[in-house]
Amino acid sequence: MSKVWRLHTKPKVSVKNKLETKVANELIKRKIVAIGWTLREDIYNELTATGKNELEEDEKSIKDDFEKYKKIIEKNNYETIKGEKKSFFYGKVNPNLIRLNNLKKDDLIWIRSKGKYHLGRVTEKSHYLYAYRDSQKNSDILKLGINNQFTDIDWCEVGSESDIPGRILIAFYQKGTLIEIDEESALNISQIIYNKKDNYYKISNKLENNKTNFYSLLSPNDCEDLLYFYLYHKFKYIVIPSTNKINTQNYEFIMLNSNNRDEKIYIQVKNGEVNIEINNYKNFRGEIYLLTTRGNVLKNGKILTKNNIDMDNGKILNLDGSFKGNIFIINPEALYEFAKEAYKDETILMPQSILQWFKYLEEEKE
Repeated sequence: MSKVWRLHTKPKVSVKNKLETKVANELIKRKIVAIGWTLREDIYNELTATGKNELEEDEKSIKDDFEKYKKIIEKNNYETIKGEKKSFFYGKVNPNLIRLNNLKKDDLIWIRSKGKYHLGRVTEKSHYLYAYRDSQKNSDILKLGINNQFTDIDWCEVGSESDIPGRILIAFYQKGTLIEIDEESALNISQIIYNKKDNYYKISNKLENNKTNFYSLLSPNDCEDLLYFYLYHKFKYIVIPSTNKINTQNYEFIMLNSNNRDEKIYIQVKNGEVNIEINNYKNFRGEIYLLTTRGNVLKNGKILTKNNIDMDNGKILNLDGSFKGNIFIINPEALYEFAKEAYKDETILMPQSILQWFKYLEEEKE
């Protein structure tokens, strides 16, 4: 089965040379995926002239043989100026390189360059290549830190952030140079998007119209907007725009009750398997609305049971006197149903940034 990956394109060497903004474009131009951990960094400058010559001869032997690269890394007898014997990268091959070497035909890789997102497919010709070059023609490889390559990638430009499914965007927030986005919905939507190029994957170009797939398409900002328009539609609450620019851990923005401007409404949104602890809201006066699309709402680290929730409106019951406001849990299923209703009913306010994702979901039968 194919996999989908996300690659950060800032090797340390490129950052050192202030060339990190050029890496992604170089990958696209050369039709490769590539990462750092080259043998001209780490201990290279510590080596004696003899040690450097030995390494350079070893480098030439690698070509497209990853096992030879591994042997060089694990080798512990390169001579240093201080008279020591050392190995590269403490004798351990970086896990990102192992993942790079294990890419398979029809895997997909996402990268980002200057606000534009690109999707590449591993082809039947793709293979590992250690691009050792001293020639002027290929000098950029050393400066950019892209010696470890996987070749013959078929790239296509997808668009800007507003065109990218939420689960893919979230992967770019995560650490790690090369990571698998290990969710079926992420693979499915990536194949569908790639199929816009040449209809390569023999799959349905629609996802099942369900809650899981819907939220996988929404970005964190989309989820915030969706909850806002839901509360506006239901209660006519109005957002205070400036509060959406405040960097807080416990809420995304503040709204006001249009019938009582002194009543504040706080919003917290988590898209994914993220839990929310209500004890963080003890000192909030007003109403607090919590949404986690696949996580749980906790009290003292324990999941709230149905006995503690008014199932009609989501209000949390049995709060002690230390809580100064009312806390409500938004049902992600209800919010999903509201979005479907808005897609069909143009009288319901909803931004196109959310509605656009329904084109990837199967139309429901009447």
